[in-house]
Amino acid sequence: MTARDDSPADDQVLRWTVHPAAQDRARAAVVLGIVALAGLLAFSVAGSALLAVAGVAFLLASLRAFFLPRTYVLDAEGAREEGPLAAARRMPWSDVRRVTSARHGLHLSPLYAESRWRADRGLFLRTLDNAERVAAFVAARKPQDAVS
Repeated sequence: MTARDDSPADDQVLRWTVHPAAQDRARAAVVLGIVALAGLLAFSVAGSALLAVAGVAFLLASLRAFFLPRTYVLDAEGAREEGPLAAARRMPWSDVRRVTSARHGLHLSPLYAESRWRADRGLFLRTLDNAERVAAFVAARKPQDAVS
């Protein structure tokens, strides 16, 4: 993941860009190889080039967060994630109920308790070398009743 920090000196807005495939080119090559093998397998089983191409396109679309850069913006209003081929996602600070630290960043959740069935709810802030700064920014702005 490449991280670029464009925040102003007053720390009212924290902005950075993360591109996992550019940071880990070996893993990106392995993933592309697996996608290509899946396409070949689909072609050999179905005998349809159109089905194989459609399958590869769907796989690549599902992996867009890995292959395409994502820009994260934290400001006084909330957190936002932007990137190509996806609508911007926003979560206001008033909706944050739980902040969970993970291996590659922080997960902001609108739920008080973790739920296996609702793991995709909320917004995941992918970090690299700015994890402490992001955590401090979030801690200073999350509601007081939020769980960390």
